[in-house]
Amino acid sequence: MCWANCFGKKDVIIVDTHLKRVSARLGLIESDNPDKIEIELQEIIPGAEQFYFSMRIGEHGRQICKAKKPECERCFLNDICPYRSSV
Repeated sequence: MCWANCFGKKDVIIVDTHLKRVSARLGLIESDNPDKIEIELQEIIPGAEQFYFSMRIGEHGRQICKAKKPECERCFLNDICPYRSSV
């Protein structure tokens, strides 16, 4: 995150527990290895959007798509979320 904030580097995926959880629930990733997750997402997210994607998905994971009690009824991604249909 320091590279993105300090040096304006936007083509970086910041893998944390929230990004990992939400990306997996959305079916965007197959791996649970942070290095592989970064590579998988870099292949589908345009470079200029990678940092913002990481921040937005991370925040979504903290606020809505929580680990223990996801608030699916509040989620704007319900119509495309494979996890929602499994709960």
